[in-house]
Amino acid sequence: MTAPSPAVTRRGTRSPGHRLRRALGYVLTVSGVVMTLPPFVLLVVPSLQALNRPLAFLACTIPYISIPLVVLGLGLFLALPRRRRLVGVGLIVVTLVAASAPWWRFPTQWTPRPTAGALRVFSLNTEFGQADQGDIMRLAQSADVLAFQENTPEFVKSLEARGLSAEFPYREGSAEWESYGTMLWSRTPLTVVALGTTRYTSLVVRTSVRGSAWTVSTLHAVSPLDGSRAWEQDGAAIAALEAPYVGEHLVVVGDFNAIDEHLTMRRIRAVGLQDSMTGWPLVAGDGYQNSWPNTPKAPFLIRIDHALHSASVDAWRPQYVTVSGTDHRGLTATFAVR
Repeated sequence: MTAPSPAVTRRGTRSPGHRLRRALGYVLTVSGVVMTLPPFVLLVVPSLQALNRPLAFLACTIPYISIPLVVLGLGLFLALPRRRRLVGVGLIVVTLVAASAPWWRFPTQWTPRPTAGALRVFSLNTEFGQADQGDIMRLAQSADVLAFQENTPEFVKSLEARGLSAEFPYREGSAEWESYGTMLWSRTPLTVVALGTTRYTSLVVRTSVRGSAWTVSTLHAVSPLDGSRAWEQDGAAIAALEAPYVGEHLVVVGDFNAIDEHLTMRRIRAVGLQDSMTGWPLVAGDGYQNSWPNTPKAPFLIRIDHALHSASVDAWRPQYVTVSGTDHRGLTATFAVR
């Protein structure tokens, strides 16, 4: 009897390459599950975000949950038998389509355009008043109201020296050192109707712009770095500040130190506020935009600067602009009375 050739393998024996592929698939599958599970749980059970600072910061990865889901899909594709690989392919396709949705380019000629009567608000965290005043003067030209967080006395004096007071003679809020000052500058008279109990100054004012009555609020919430308890309390204080005015033509801008999926932002919107990022596009493809950190050492990672509005207000998606000297991008938000 002739012995079998060494090149012949028994039925069912897998090649080393196949075993390596399966092993890599198992590693990627486990890695994908481990990376996906924490942000998914924090998304579904947002109250967990307030337990401690690490969980609040971990929730910042929720917008990027598509990355571990793709890893999971690739792992399933490599680990599953050939007839079941469509599970992994399907997961990858669905994830990529969902993740790319904010960047889809919809025709803008079908959407309403702002009229001359629209309200335009420019908001910026100046990072202790270090933001470039030249950039601010340029961006202020198209705005009706300016909202500055981390508004310091020196920052105000510098803008006054540049002549901003001539264009925006009305001011309310505070000029304080470090992060505590928050101020509104306006072309039209302002009347303060409420001050918040947040750590940094937050306020609500009323004004009239081109015949329309507006209620405008600006704020600066504490960061989770100050402790998850303080962060949650500031979010609750902001919600309480805005709630009495959601029946008016209310717009709210500022540094919320929270992303859309954070517990604090959910509670603030729950009083009857809408995110202007869900509004009409001003230009094609102006979907999801990030505002922090503004540094050459890292890309913009998250959006913590927002523009919200009440149900009686229409909005267009904010335009986020880079201003030198500060770690935040500024935003210009456009609103109209519905």
